[in-house]
Amino acid sequence: MKDEALVKDPVEFTSKLLAFKNEIDDLVEKSFKNDIKFQKNRDVSFQNFMNKQDMTPHYIAAYCDNELRKGLKGVPEVEVNLRLDAIIRLFCCLHGRDIFIRSYTKHLASRLLNKTFLSKDAEELMLQKLRVECGHNTVNKLASMFNDITLSKTIMEEFKDHNIFAQIQ
Repeated sequence: MKDEALVKDPVEFTSKLLAFKNEIDDLVEKSFKNDIKFQKNRDVSFQNFMNKQDMTPHYIAAYCDNELRKGLKGVPEVEVNLRLDAIIRLFCCLHGRDIFIRSYTKHLASRLLNKTFLSKDAEELMLQKLRVECGHNTVNKLASMFNDITLSKTIMEEFKDHNIFAQIQ
């Protein structure tokens, strides 16, 4: 959490965090047979540990943005689901979930406006996973961004069609 090189690179920081979380989860599962006491202690300890860095919510959102822009390219659907689940497991440990949502919203808006997202299905899957954790109201604004982009595209096509028709006459 205090490694200067990692703190400067959100993607690498979150990759290491995901790897460590996976390692700890495997340890609890294999060594302690997922005993509920160990699960609870693991979760509390991991929350305390990862939230020591104030930038963690921003970094996880930036990592998610990187995955949805280029990291999931050519990845099978099953693997996409597993990677997004891992991000959501980190999100569940955040104390600053609202900070993550604000940062994620900015990244999503940028991906949609610049058309830099890889897959609309992956974007919608992430929204579904966030909806489960945050509730419908929180994610509703994010989902409405997709509707706005679709509506804008439809209106623009209708405008172009109308203009072409008007020029012919």
